[in-house]
Amino acid sequence: MTDSKKVEFIERVSKSILGLEGLQIVVYCDRNRFKNLSKEEKKQCTFLELGKKMLSQIDGKYIKEKYNIKNGTEFGNKLHEERVKWIKEN
Repeated sequence: MTDSKKVEFIERVSKSILGLEGLQIVVYCDRNRFKNLSKEEKKQCTFLELGKKMLSQIDGKYIKEKYNIKNGTEFGNKLHEERVKWIKEN
């Protein structure tokens, strides 16, 4: 999954009824499969903390302060761009 797709996934799930916490529970419920994952694969399943950090650190306030732009297409593009950058660095 590309970094851009990861951001889109986290954003979409966080806005859904299930939410990030709910999806994390679903991932952990498949205990047999989870037990057999490698350490690196288990690390990838813990997107909850990563997603929460990204959404709280790179939010509308951050974009408004950094770029001095209001809501709109440019704002949405910058928000996505900054979140992808954050994912790559973390």
